[in-house]
Amino acid sequence: MERMDQILRALFERALGAHERHAPALTDVAIETVQSAAGPRLWVTFSNGYRTSVPIHPQDCFGFCERHGTWDLESFRRALLREAHFVYALMLRDRIEVRERERQRATFAEQMRRLTSDIARRLRPRRNVPRMPRVNRFYLDDCGIAAQERGIRLLKENLTPAQRHQLEKHAYFEVIGGKSGKRYRIRHGRSMNIDQLDKNGRRVCGWCFYPTGALVAGDVMLAQKVALELFEHDALKVANKMW
Repeated sequence: MERMDQILRALFERALGAHERHAPALTDVAIETVQSAAGPRLWVTFSNGYRTSVPIHPQDCFGFCERHGTWDLESFRRALLREAHFVYALMLRDRIEVRERERQRATFAEQMRRLTSDIARRLRPRRNVPRMPRVNRFYLDDCGIAAQERGIRLLKENLTPAQRHQLEKHAYFEVIGGKSGKRYRIRHGRSMNIDQLDKNGRRVCGWCFYPTGALVAGDVMLAQKVALELFEHDALKVANKMW
């Protein structure tokens, strides 16, 4: 990164740190050439009146002037203002993306908390639960018939028509990773039930991750679906990989 871009980013980070909630618009840059022991300073000014500066040295400016062909002070300032607007726009974009990822993580965490809390309230005691081989093609476990059915119903409500068709016909459905675009097959189950597929639908490897708590299969599969679509990188970082 060019030295002048590093200086601009340092100034902008200072301004953004001082205005966490509302980022001001950049309005001007100026070179203060008053003779002093510290030398000239580069100032940036924002729409809310905030100003900040750093000292600059000839070696800081040489590469920028050579790239833009600006060898007088005014043309240097104009080119620097254009560069500053570009760098500031990139930083604001990155800031928005970071905040959106944080918002999505917080939303996902809250959804998982509510899902876990709701399922925990609805679970039947493990005693006196009849064991049956199949109901509507899905195996039951110790969580109870009604809880299993509610879990599958909630899962289907959050699937696309194509995913619902896959689930009803094959007892699995496929999702696309929100970060990488890779295909995953989530089979009916509560663990060790995720396959990563290649472009031809062949299994590449398996993944195992699931939310904590005594959740029924439908709720676990829904959590896995949401995690792969919204937080693929975070989910795979804590998952166990199986070959």
